[in-house]
Amino acid sequence: MRERATVDGRARDRDRGWITRRERDGREGTRGEDWTNVMAENVGMNRRVRARTCARRCVGKLNLPVVLVLGMYSYVYETTKTYAFHEGRAGGLAELVFALTAGLGMVMYACTVLRDPGRVPGDYVPKVEEGDALVEAKRKGGGFRFCQKCERHKPPRTHHCRVCKRCVLRMDHHCVWVNNCVGHYNYKSFFLFLFYATISLCQAAYHLGNFAASEIFNPRGSKFDDYKASSLVIGCLVVTCTLTIALAALFVWHVRLVVNNKTTIEHYEGVRSRYNNIPTVVEHPYSLGLLANLREILGRNVLFWFSPGCKISGDGTRYPNVLEMSRERWDRTVRTKERELTVL
Repeated sequence: MRERATVDGRARDRDRGWITRRERDGREGTRGEDWTNVMAENVGMNRRVRARTCARRCVGKLNLPVVLVLGMYSYVYETTKTYAFHEGRAGGLAELVFALTAGLGMVMYACTVLRDPGRVPGDYVPKVEEGDALVEAKRKGGGFRFCQKCERHKPPRTHHCRVCKRCVLRMDHHCVWVNNCVGHYNYKSFFLFLFYATISLCQAAYHLGNFAASEIFNPRGSKFDDYKASSLVIGCLVVTCTLTIALAALFVWHVRLVVNNKTTIEHYEGVRSRYNNIPTVVEHPYSLGLLANLREILGRNVLFWFSPGCKISGDGTRYPNVLEMSRERWDRTVRTKERELTVL
């Protein structure tokens, strides 16, 4: 079996264009600079394989909702830039700010779509002593959390996604508009996408509204005679206002979740926590207080809270919990995390 695996591995390497040591040793005159060239060839092949893998992953994520989001985002951006800034009176700094927020929003959207939300480590087991086990009290009973579909233990705040068909660390929800789960490793990028997209859409609605009021619906007579362009601007204004209201409401909802250090699933399921040997149940024990919660989700440096990023603090398998430590230790942990907040 080992010899067959070795042969299969060598065949796979040859298919990828990689050169094995035996093949290298068999090459005539492979010394010094020649061996450097061989290594460079291997590195080049490896980069091309990674590039093809990344391209396949990107194409695989392009389902209808994702294409629709990209199309509507581009429609709003191009229409606003063409008419509100170039044909209208707005421009200069306002155009720069709009382009920056729209670009950051698109980058964060791409990170949310392409970034893996978090897999349960293959060697994960609950690391607690018997009789002192901290578990999440679910509606269907206590005990260590075990996924029947994956047939393995799952950490706290981890849930099985029926669409992705696997467990996701700190799963918030599966979003059809990003064709991905929102979890531990891409929640911050999702939150920042909502932030930047809401700001850019508000700017687009404002500038398009000003353009329509001054150029299309002017009481003294329309200065814009192109009927098709007028219809395009008015349609874009309606779409922009609708998207602004929807994304602003969703962003406010997630601000509430961040402030309380909750996920969408935990909010609707009412996740609680308790000791196996103590009947007391505490409502959402993962909340550390306002400042510590913001530090957990957005990071230690306040000025970089809204800078591009993907993951939140920790490895996704363990979180500070009010019931796993004494009150004094809990207060000390909260104060430590609050002191970790810095301006830079």
